Amino acid sequence: MSLLQNSFLEVPLKNALVLYNNEVVPRLTKKNKMISISVSVALSLIYLISEKVLKPPKNLRHIPYISYFDSIKSVLRKESASDRSDRVFLPEIDKKNHSIFMEQERLGWIVHVSNPKDAKRIFLKIDKFPKIQTKDEHKETLNAKFTGGPNIVMLNGPEWKKHRMVANPAFHRSMPVKMFGKLTQDMINVIDSMGETVDISNLLHRWTLEAIGKAGFDFEFNAIKEQNNEWMIRYTKINQGLRDPKFIFFPLLDTTLRWLFPERVKVHNEMDIFLDMLDDVILKKKEAIKNGQQNKVLEENEKDLLTLMIESEESGSGLSNEELKSTLCIFFLAGHDTTAGALSFAVHYLAQNQDVQQKAREEAIRILGDDKCDILPTVEQTKEMIYINQVIKETLRMSGPATRVLPRISVEDTELSGVFIPKGTHLTVNIYGIQHSEKVWKDGSKFNPDRFADDGEASQVESMAWTPFGNGARQCIGMNFSLSEQRVMLAMLLRKYTWKTPENSIHKDGPKTFGLGILSPHKLDINFQKRY
Repeated sequence: MSLLQNSFLEVPLKNALVLYNNEVVPRLTKKNKMISISVSVALSLIYLISEKVLKPPKNLRHIPYISYFDSIKSVLRKESASDRSDRVFLPEIDKKNHSIFMEQERLGWIVHVSNPKDAKRIFLKIDKFPKIQTKDEHKETLNAKFTGGPNIVMLNGPEWKKHRMVANPAFHRSMPVKMFGKLTQDMINVIDSMGETVDISNLLHRWTLEAIGKAGFDFEFNAIKEQNNEWMIRYTKINQGLRDPKFIFFPLLDTTLRWLFPERVKVHNEMDIFLDMLDDVILKKKEAIKNGQQNKVLEENEKDLLTLMIESEESGSGLSNEELKSTLCIFFLAGHDTTAGALSFAVHYLAQNQDVQQKAREEAIRILGDDKCDILPTVEQTKEMIYINQVIKETLRMSGPATRVLPRISVEDTELSGVFIPKGTHLTVNIYGIQHSEKVWKDGSKFNPDRFADDGEASQVESMAWTPFGNGARQCIGMNFSLSEQRVMLAMLLRKYTWKTPENSIHKDGPKTFGLGILSPHKLDINFQKRY
């Protein structure tokens, strides 16, 4: 089908969908419900196929590309981003020697940049490769409601700079290490109340949710001690909804055709309640600041992220309530899901590599002592955790939660690796591909924290060979916050326990993962043994 044919069909099919939903659906009986669903799905698929040409546009056909049907196959299989990368992307990069290639996604054809040199250009030349903006027709998707608003991640130009002036200093100033330690004590108490085998991925998601709630905007989810409380259940449903691949890949199902999925409608309602809660939190926080009240869970000299951002209004660069809410949603992304996944993978790799676990434990004991009680690390002590930091970095190389960066667009004709990239091309940096490529890392599939020793392999590879948080001016604002959380948690776990992977674990031969946007391990059961 040609581009002309595609354009010719697009309007009638879109109109047919609108007509069907507005005029036919209200008149259907329960008896005809299955017919209505079949017709809607058929119309939707015809529209999607006609809207998205199966081959790239002519000005991109000189770039190697992956079949559109392979992408569909991944969605139907519920294949995780890491599994798809291992099956499809790494062979393109290492065996076919394609450092630039394309696949078709919900926004159309997108070029994957899979080598450090080209990644560096995209990370550093933010004026030439700005973020792609959410399409109007996608703004009512669940993901757009959560992260698509006016925030530091999605904006470009002067608006982005304004947000950066507010959000970046807030994240750099707020480093509540003592609070991280107290929350880790709470989690340790929960572990001690359970049996030998613990679903650590579940506990770490609860722990990081509590951490970002308290450090972010002075809100207690009470997620660690009460797994089934109202807010924990609500946020878990939202989190699962944000990861559903069919709605990510087919946004039409999350907007025009949402009525076909009653459970999806319920998740949207939960999201609306969650966003209303953030509105209320912002109003109460402004009132508390006005009355001189402080965050009760932080140290006297510490302030939560929301307080710091609101106080920036005094400098004339404050954010509106809508901008504050959107930025808080980004804090959840930067300070909760990603950190929980990273910590879960770290616990897994330490379980699988007992020698590494023992070496990391010896460092924790050397810094914090071996008294038979929980010790809360200080900021200064976390800076001494050289080997634990190597473990964290290697974990993020192997199983970084973000497998690629959010899409960018080339605002002018350019070249990457000698390949012509026309103006208007969508691009992403394939982080997973770069960090696993045998052309970049020796034995890239092997877990080896020594890569990040002072004279290790990481000091010799290209500067953008390790980019789990991105790089340049648009590097993840939560990087230091997340790394600090990880050091505190791992050091305290190492002093308290030894652990290993159960014999019947699905992760015995490597982590089994899920997720397209953010990578996480499936239920990660670990056998813990107390040291004191």
